[in-house]
Amino acid sequence: MRLLRLALPLAASLAVAACAAGESPGWTYAPATSAPPAPSGAPSAEPSAAPSAEPTDVASGAPGTTIELVASGIEFDTLEITVPAGEPFAIHLVNQDPPGVPHDVDIETAEGAVLQDTDTVDGGGEVTYTYDPLDAGEYVFQCSIHPIPNMTGTLIVE
Repeated sequence: MRLLRLALPLAASLAVAACAAGESPGWTYAPATSAPPAPSGAPSAEPSAAPSAEPTDVASGAPGTTIELVASGIEFDTLEITVPAGEPFAIHLVNQDPPGVPHDVDIETAEGAVLQDTDTVDGGGEVTYTYDPLDAGEYVFQCSIHPIPNMTGTLIVE
């Protein structure tokens, strides 16, 4: 026990001496800083007030149609979305599931080939995904994390 009482102060003294001598430890600690603004398409921490599946107008330079889609209880609030053919569009996903439950909205052909793969957004977050124009037809939108019927819908492009 007496050896331990002598060893602890000695170890602490050596650590302080190493730092004072300009030597850095084999590990580093970066204190938390405020997060930089999220890039376009990245999740945001604040959910929207009243999401719906209705198209809305968006700012100039952005896609002409933005669809509001909510994920809650590991299901989408709508399983059918319609967008115009030949025009870029966006889906604003609000993930109302708890943190630790990520979702995304991938676009696939009816045969299951992924046309546009998106990053996930964690529960409690939201993100606006932008998609390239599609030819007229029916496609599938799906959460790739939970490819179940409640998170798989029809994307109608007309």
